[in-house]
Amino acid sequence: MSAGDLKKSLETLFTEQNLAVLASCHKNEPYTNLVAFVASADLRYIFFVTPVSTRKYSYLSSSGTASMMIDNRSNKEDDFKDAIAANANGNVIEIEKTHDVVSLYLEKHPHLRDFIKSPSSALMRMEVRSYIIASSFQNVVELKMR
Repeated sequence: MSAGDLKKSLETLFTEQNLAVLASCHKNEPYTNLVAFVASADLRYIFFVTPVSTRKYSYLSSSGTASMMIDNRSNKEDDFKDAIAANANGNVIEIEKTHDVVSLYLEKHPHLRDFIKSPSSALMRMEVRSYIIASSFQNVVELKMR
C-alpha cells in the first residue's frame, strides 16, 4: 500500500470515527481516556479538548508525549479481517483556541460547543510523528509524518 493509499485510509477512518483512545504516562504508569478528536487535513495534527482540572491534562502537560488509537471495530467476528486501527504517536501541547481550529473541531463535534468554549477546557494539539496502521488483524505498516 502506497503512502497516498495509507493517507486516504486514515482520512476515511478519521472522518467516520468520533472517539479515540488517548494514552499518556505518568511515573511509568500508563493512563488511557476516550477523547473526541479531529485531524488536520494533512493528518499532521490531531486536536482534542480536555478540562484543565483532569489527570489527563496534568499528565500531558508534564510529559508532552502521547499515543492515540483510532479504530473502527464493531466487536464482531468480522473485525478480525475487516477492522482497521491507527495508532498515532507524537508530542502534545496546549494551544490557543483560534477560530480555525475551533471551527474544525465544531464541524465534527457541534454538540461540544460549550465544552470547547469553556475557560476551564484546554485545546490540545498532537503533532503526529508517525502512524502505525493495523488492518486485516495482522497487516501492520508505519507511516512517518516527518
